[in-house]
Amino acid sequence: MTQKLMFNEVKKFFQVFEKKGDLIIGVKVPGSVQILGDIFAYNKGKIISGVIDKSVLILAQKRKEGDRIVNFYSQKYDEKIRISLNEPQFKEENGWANFMSGVLFMLEGLSKKVSGMNVYIDNKISDLFNANSNEALEIGIVDISQKLNDWTLSELEIAEVCMESEKKFLAKEKNISKYIPAIIAKKDNLVYYDCLNKNAENIKMDLNNLCFVVFSSGIKKKQQEEKVNEIFLEIKEAVEILNKVDPKIEGLHNLNIEQFDKLRSHLTIPLRKRCAYFISENGRAENARMALQKGDLKQFIDIINDSEKNLKNRLELVDEENEILVDIIQDIPEIKAVRLINYGLDGSVVTILEKDKIEMIESKVKKTFFTRTGLDLNTEIFTLNNEIERININIEEFTR
Repeated sequence: MTQKLMFNEVKKFFQVFEKKGDLIIGVKVPGSVQILGDIFAYNKGKIISGVIDKSVLILAQKRKEGDRIVNFYSQKYDEKIRISLNEPQFKEENGWANFMSGVLFMLEGLSKKVSGMNVYIDNKISDLFNANSNEALEIGIVDISQKLNDWTLSELEIAEVCMESEKKFLAKEKNISKYIPAIIAKKDNLVYYDCLNKNAENIKMDLNNLCFVVFSSGIKKKQQEEKVNEIFLEIKEAVEILNKVDPKIEGLHNLNIEQFDKLRSHLTIPLRKRCAYFISENGRAENARMALQKGDLKQFIDIINDSEKNLKNRLELVDEENEILVDIIQDIPEIKAVRLINYGLDGSVVTILEKDKIEMIESKVKKTFFTRTGLDLNTEIFTLNNEIERININIEEFTR
């Protein structure tokens, strides 16, 4: 972040909060998108993710010693919310602020000191599709808190605190993989995460003249959500059956596709399809990791396209608008890869396309999709040119 942009944000901070103190702590946390792989309770598998070009910026200043009040202000919603650290509870009227306050309550429960503070949030991450906007808020407030209170958590511990806070205070099941990319990603890298072994790493990716673009209608359908929930229940049933055959099988991550072939006769055809999808995706994520390490961009692109076929044929998450969007994209030669993301729950796909033809391709896809569905599309470009950024702002320097 340039000094000019930083000082502009500080001006906004002081338009909301009174001038005091000598230091503002800041952090800029990117949004992220999962490109390959899936992780959940019955599949502690592997994923490949990337951070997008949009971030949330959080600026904070400590209140006086012993003060237990935290004031949040969101530029995005033009809303100020006040919480007390003495009242660790969820309040529905606090909306977006619950994600951060839950993390602060969680930290206190872990004997990590949290100070009263004034917190300014400028969140540029779109809410249209799942780019982990709330997760970025949570990561950011942990980072701010440890700086203001002189304690440190590891990257994995930060992710675990955020995940557990949602379970405890918001009653939301969350996987740690939603947090890892934004915390560890470095510029020009994709992030690989092996959930079973808790192994996270950056892998260099030279996109050359290509970039990632997410196309999203933002359409959320209850029937699509119900279908995804049914699939998770089917996987639970399948794992329970396989565990009776072999007690060592605790999840799909315990199997490769060859091992599964010897066991598939114990399952119904629908259960075989569901399991085969997740097991083969674990293998694809690992193969994608090796392709990236070799610098083989073509192989990586082929793996993404194979993954899209796998998702369509084995999960059978067929939604008319999603299928139309994928079909339109697959007919455009300048688009090298496409894959439905977020299980199609928000009408989004991730693509890899030629950077110098973005404007032409974007216009063509949007126009064709609108003609066929009557729906508008939004786009989010990411070039792997983002990473978490920490900022210290000396007030004397700012006011000089």
